Amino acid sequence: MSKILNVGNEPEMYEHETEEILLDVIAKYIADHPNELRRVDVLTSVLEANKQRSTNAEKKRQRIKSALKGVSTMNASLKKDLQDLGCIVMDGKKHYKIRLNGDTRYQATMAKTGSDGNRGGSNLASEIIKIMF
Repeated sequence: MSKILNVGNEPEMYEHETEEILLDVIAKYIADHPNELRRVDVLTSVLEANKQRSTNAEKKRQRIKSALKGVSTMNASLKKDLQDLGCIVMDGKKHYKIRLNGDTRYQATMAKTGSDGNRGGSNLASEIIKIMF
């Protein structure tokens, strides 16, 4: 396949991130615009030609959900899981700051004292996924 786009200067946070984001956007466009026949045909062709690509982002999303399920406070195991996913966990006075590769543009916070019962970890997982993956 020939290169059809220049990807710009935004650095990738993990291998094939840009391609995965573009393919996700293409798939969503196809689903949301079924009546735009020519565009859907061209985009479907691009998607089909690239469907063998790994889904690093989906694997990361699942790992985040699993690591945070039922969790309300930071522990060594959770911190290691987040670090393995490319996040840096910073200790603040009342919160932990979780940053993707240390980039302040992609940050979530976790209270040091969780108060939302079993939903706190799931809510944080959703927030991290929206911001970072």
